[in-house]
Amino acid sequence: MVNRPDTNSRDIIPNLRPKFHNFLQSLSDVLIDITALEVNTMVVDQITGTKFIPWQAYRDIYPICKPYLERMGIHPSLHARYLSLRKQIEIEYCLYRVEDVAEDASQLREFVRVLSDPTAELDLQKTKLPNPLNPSANPAVEIKRIQTLLDDGRFLRSLRKVDELKAALDNRNEALKNSEIAASENPEEAVTTDIIYAQSVIQLDGDIINRYHEKLFQHEHKDIILDIHRQGVTAGEKQWHGLLEFMVNMVESLVNRRSIKDIFNRN
Repeated sequence: MVNRPDTNSRDIIPNLRPKFHNFLQSLSDVLIDITALEVNTMVVDQITGTKFIPWQAYRDIYPICKPYLERMGIHPSLHARYLSLRKQIEIEYCLYRVEDVAEDASQLREFVRVLSDPTAELDLQKTKLPNPLNPSANPAVEIKRIQTLLDDGRFLRSLRKVDELKAALDNRNEALKNSEIAASENPEEAVTTDIIYAQSVIQLDGDIINRYHEKLFQHEHKDIILDIHRQGVTAGEKQWHGLLEFMVNMVESLVNRRSIKDIFNRN
């Protein structure tokens, strides 16, 4: 009896290679991202349970600029923080484009300018991001550019974090406006929700950074917030260590399989 190679399996393997390569690239990105654990604790006015939808998040963050914030009635005390979030996305996009070796030299200079100038102000006339609100003369091309961008793991993770911070700002903005309607003399002091009261960052090399908002020490539930934060850090560390162990074991498994395959190929 002669064993013949399955031609279908030979056809399948090449088709799986691009997906496997993408998986390895995602694995590499995750390994970079999990070198630090960050735990933030805040008290919110409400929990919406809104699901993260990349296109929707990108669309809502894209138009942020000074005129937009004024037109939307965003509280002046929050303008700088909204603009900072918008700039984070712009910077992430520039990093994404700079990695493209085929990029035009003049475009690269513009991306480098945004990346190297911390005082650079961004507006919708000069933004480098593809426009989800008013696509160009060729909407299909612009939409495809956005979809390709949202497929990038690093950009998507940054977008998710910025979207979470924007949601907190949106809630705080509503609370500030309601406080003003209630004729509060100092709405910024009156509103105590949607503030990151405690933040802990633990680096893989052992460095630990703890930050506490000054309002935490004036809060009537200070001890409860601190206790919740400590519990969050403890739970986060356990999950982080478990994830690190899982990723290391997976990489070792892939390396060992590759080594065994090389040995058989040499023989």
